[in-house]
Amino acid sequence: MMNKSFVFLLVLSFSWVAAYSQDFISCVESRLSNATSISQLIFTPENASFLPIWQSRVQNARFLKDTTPKPSIIVTPTDESQVQTTFLCAKENGYRVRIRSGGHDFEGISFTDYLAFVMIDLINMRSIDVDVASKSAWVQSGAVLGELYYAISQKTNTLYFPGGTWPTVAIAGLVGGGGTGNLLRKYATAGDNVLDARIVDVNGNILDRKSMGEDLFWAIRGGVASNFGIVLSWKLNLVPVPEKVTVFIVNRTLEQGATDLFYKYQSVVPNTKDRNLYIRSQLASEFIGNTTKKTIRIIFQGIYQGSTDMLLPLLNKEFPELGVTREICREMTSIQSTLVFAGRPSTTPTEILNNRSATPRMSSKTKSSFVTTPIPKSGLRKIWRKFFENDLSGGILIIPSGGRMADYSETATPYPHRAGTLYLLASSVNFAGQTSDITPVSLRRLAWLASLEKLLTPYVSRNPRQSYVNNNDFDFGIGADNYTIASVWGERYWKRANFKKLIRIKAKVDPQNFFNHPQGIPVFSAL
Repeated sequence: MMNKSFVFLLVLSFSWVAAYSQDFISCVESRLSNATSISQLIFTPENASFLPIWQSRVQNARFLKDTTPKPSIIVTPTDESQVQTTFLCAKENGYRVRIRSGGHDFEGISFTDYLAFVMIDLINMRSIDVDVASKSAWVQSGAVLGELYYAISQKTNTLYFPGGTWPTVAIAGLVGGGGTGNLLRKYATAGDNVLDARIVDVNGNILDRKSMGEDLFWAIRGGVASNFGIVLSWKLNLVPVPEKVTVFIVNRTLEQGATDLFYKYQSVVPNTKDRNLYIRSQLASEFIGNTTKKTIRIIFQGIYQGSTDMLLPLLNKEFPELGVTREICREMTSIQSTLVFAGRPSTTPTEILNNRSATPRMSSKTKSSFVTTPIPKSGLRKIWRKFFENDLSGGILIIPSGGRMADYSETATPYPHRAGTLYLLASSVNFAGQTSDITPVSLRRLAWLASLEKLLTPYVSRNPRQSYVNNNDFDFGIGADNYTIASVWGERYWKRANFKKLIRIKAKVDPQNFFNHPQGIPVFSAL
């Protein structure tokens, strides 16, 4: 039987929390001049809509469990003044703040915390204003890539944004960590293509690029924007693309020469002088037919910013082993190529990119590294053998670099993985068929992923081993009591010079470290 004293304390605690929430609600009500109903703006655990709203954009299903800490309050603002008011009232009433845009955060930072917090969900702030004449677009932080690409396509087929390929990833999260995609080799990162931004700073002021200053503008384009404030909207540079691009897909197994093919791929694709060519690859193990013997299948997904007639001579000269023929090439618009790289036929109506629920959520754990020298065939065979130990839940995604990326200094933005980087290697396991990520099977999959990460050590960048901050990973360590502790994860994401610069900027714009999380940019008394 539950102790009566404990029940009393529990009831008292809930009463205190309710009163605490009411102070916040009263603060918001007193400051808002518009007619928005508080019941449509603020949601507490007592509201029937609270849990569905929280769950709706937790994109990694491994966080959808009772033990995941949830907000004390969810606010869904519709304009900048509501964001500003929400932030100030949260701060005044002792709450932390988490900002959720798309909900794809790999460690749940945008929607979970162990201390009381207000989650500002930007789901209703998703306006997009495309200006073809100036080759730019103002995009609110709650908008996702699919919506942006669709909005651009409604006005032109000869401009696009060099963002990612997954339609439900939000602009804010992508740009805030740098942002890679199919146009990386031609136009660099998403963060490199930001012209301006509007941000709520720690004092509640709304600043643009001019008023925030170049240091803060530098920091939010790769240093994770939510470390420094709440970005309301971004002015993006739209880049020229041809009316038709060429897309192709090649599948190869080990029995079909995949090892030799991937070995050459590592050198050719990142280093080709034609920046119009981009080929990402994915690999996983599978059973051979109906046998119990496994093989590795590698899928090469290519896109060329030009015609098939231009592509074929290039590949025949530089990468004939790939075997790309005219028959497997498809010319299409850029918006159609987005559908293909999202796993849909090019004939799918593009309106589906506006439907956030059309893209399934995942349940997975991902780790990332950058590769600077080709992995030798002996190393590739070790990786294949490691995959043979897996239960078909593992995979690797390769994002090639090179081209335009080498034109930028590694300190141009916080994203430092520039000249000399061949590709990003993202390894993952999924939890398909499991009720959570802590079942015995799931734990075996996580252990396998950790062993793969260890096996990769000799073949990836070192001193430091580099990782992509948009694939954030708490396994690297958390906390920042001093620079030695923080550098373990901070230098992996940003390298030393950029990490130290981020810390100095943080000390200026948020000296009390209000915007903090387990791998947030720290504030030190001395650096």
